[in-house]
This record gives sequence, structure tokens and C-alpha cells, in this order.
Amino acid sequence: MTQNQGLGDKELATALLNNHKLSANSLNNLVLESVDPNLRQDVTQILYRTYQHQKMIWDWMSNKGYYQVEAAQQQEIEKAQQQLQQGMQ
Repeated sequence: MTQNQGLGDKELATALLNNHKLSANSLNNLVLESVDPNLRQDVTQILYRTYQHQKMIWDWMSNKGYYQVEAAQQQEIEKAQQQLQQGMQ
């Protein structure tokens, strides 16, 4: 196999990003179901670092043009904020 047939930066970054998303979901469930306060605190810290790493990967991918998202319209943002506020009352 030649070098050109291997995985590129985009594919590797996508796999890494997806792995972090899956890890965050699993860690979140572990935090929610932890009875031991020390375990809960430790896993919460790991989850927070996972969030940080995911953001770093996403930022890198976004800067490279590998992960593009469409910005939400202001009207949609305001509607979502209103719904959240109503749900908290």
C-alpha cells in the first residue's frame, strides 16, 4: 500500500472526534449513575477534559474546512432561549 492510499488528516480527525463524542456520552452516563462521590468527581473531571479535547479537535477541523456548520439564525436562537426559559419555570 502506498502512502496516498492511507487515511488522510480529515478521516483521522473525524474518527478521533467521533470517538470523543462516544466517550463523552459514556462518561456522562457513568457520572449520572455513580453513587460513590469520589468516583463521580473523578469521572466528572475526565468528562470535562473530554469536552475540552473534543472542542480542540473540532476547532482544528473547522479551521481546515473539514467540519463546516451553518450558523443559526438569530430568530431561531431567540426561540430556543424562550423555550428553555419557559421550561425552567
